[in-house]
Amino acid sequence: MTTLLTIVLVVLAALLIGLILMQPDRSQGMMNNSNIFDNTKEPIEQLTEYVAIAFLVVAVLFQIIR
Repeated sequence: MTTLLTIVLVVLAALLIGLILMQPDRSQGMMNNSNIFDNTKEPIEQLTEYVAIAFLVVAVLFQIIR
């Protein structure tokens, strides 16, 4: 069981790193004040959140089972 969780944890970590690196650069957006109150998220941001939550859940399960 720990081997399976380790594999899932490594895959999620690699996926999370890739998703974070693929996100658009926001440094140019700070100059434009019209986007301050825009709370809509791009699909890649939502996917990053879901993968991060899955990573944390698997990490906690790994520690409980271990």
